[in-house]
Amino acid sequence: MTPPSPPQPGHDSLPALVDDLVSDILLRLPPDEPECLIRASLVCKLWKRLLSERAFLRRYREFHRAPPVLGFLHTHSALARFIPTTAFRPPDFDHNFAIGCHHGRALLRDRRSPGFLILWDPMTNEKQYVHHPDIPMTSSNALVFCATPGCDHLDCHGGPFLVAFVGFDAGDGGARACLYSSETGAWSTPSYLQLDSYLDPQPPVLVGDALYLVCEDGETILRYNFAGDRGLSLIEPPEVYEDGIVLMPLEDGGLGVAGLDGSTLYLWSLKTGPGGVAGWKTRGDIKLQMLPIGDPRSWRHLIGFAKGCTSNIVFVSTDAGVFTIDLKSERATKVCENGRFNVIFPYTSFCTPGTILKPTKFYLFDVCEYSVCYNF
Repeated sequence: MTPPSPPQPGHDSLPALVDDLVSDILLRLPPDEPECLIRASLVCKLWKRLLSERAFLRRYREFHRAPPVLGFLHTHSALARFIPTTAFRPPDFDHNFAIGCHHGRALLRDRRSPGFLILWDPMTNEKQYVHHPDIPMTSSNALVFCATPGCDHLDCHGGPFLVAFVGFDAGDGGARACLYSSETGAWSTPSYLQLDSYLDPQPPVLVGDALYLVCEDGETILRYNFAGDRGLSLIEPPEVYEDGIVLMPLEDGGLGVAGLDGSTLYLWSLKTGPGGVAGWKTRGDIKLQMLPIGDPRSWRHLIGFAKGCTSNIVFVSTDAGVFTIDLKSERATKVCENGRFNVIFPYTSFCTPGTILKPTKFYLFDVCEYSVCYNF
């Protein structure tokens, strides 16, 4: 007796198999080349639908683990500018001063309305306005971060948020810090600490329930614990580096520091020892021989930090342009021809056709030698 033939896939199952195969291919398109996804979405309606589905967007974020750096904000002549490092182009924005960029939102100060802070999503062009805290200051710094419960922060857009704000007043030599909640619409009661150092514009870093800020060109670090007593305290840095330092969160949940001195990048981590006393532990150094800064007369400065897919990334500005340094592979990549930046605010986000949350139309990408105007 002839054995029965194995069951053959029905015609109805073939489209599902094709969808799964196409999804697996699209999943591997590089997030730091977002124009690839836009080109793919223009191929046909099927691909556009697949790229816009929430299930695919979730898989895409999980597969690539960390949003790519799409560009960075900086302030030039008292106006914020977006410098792209990929094909992504946000909508134009004017009259703003850049303060920071974190969890998918940029924090700006509108020169025409000094009483407000602006939270701007470069991907959706959504803006939210927050009253400036009523505290005296001659220098200040701030950070916006997502407050959505359970969020993995891989692709934050919309939702509740917090703004941690720290101001230094040279008049009374004090630092004051407060926290804004979008859910309550109010600032917390300011915390106070006597301080004889001004606040650097270097981006603060969020580690656990505390904000860390650089003061006086890296001579001290200010900690604002916005949980519990919401107190302010000072931490001595491991060293003072002539060519700049940046703070960064580490994979173990601790605080890290990178300092540049000449052509060597020094790495440190803050560790808690016996009795709860914190101290600095060296994590090694990186010789930046791959950068054009061998001449001691050449200008260089450590200007920013971003979290990469496999390790942290720092930005170094030189006379020859801006370079990123992968702290794990020690690979250097030139991301901007212009140099001479003192501080930048990297913008990281996944940019897919489904990322645009509100119906809008603007030029997103320079694809080949022309711009694609995309409707969502």
